[in-house]
Amino acid sequence: MDGKAQPTPSELIIMIAGAIMLVASFLKFAQVDKSAGAWGQYLFPIATLLPLYGVVMAAQIALTKFVNVQMPDQVVGFTWEQFHLVLGLLAGFMAVGWLITDIHGKGVGYWIEILGGIALAVGGVMMQRERHTGAIG
Repeated sequence: MDGKAQPTPSELIIMIAGAIMLVASFLKFAQVDKSAGAWGQYLFPIATLLPLYGVVMAAQIALTKFVNVQMPDQVVGFTWEQFHLVLGLLAGFMAVGWLITDIHGKGVGYWIEILGGIALAVGGVMMQRERHTGAIG
């Protein structure tokens, strides 16, 4: 990788989860309508938030790690670590919320997105600890 820093475990978790969640969003999510995936008529935009969080998180890490894109130090007053923690925890809470819904005909995309949402939460917390931001002890 030409002397570039290798991705940390938390960055790898976030990038892999984001990519897998994007692919899973096109797989069968639930039997709410005839369309497959989280982009269906009755699932959009609620079911698409999980993969969108994953893609945003993964893209930011990939751009800074592999393409050397210089991002501002803060986004709307938050550091990137805080941004990843908030999006990761939102994804994790949404995944748990989807787990307790009574939606019928849960498909493979549903289960992969739930696992991905939990992985994003884990990745966000791990990033805080790896970078010693003090947000999480």
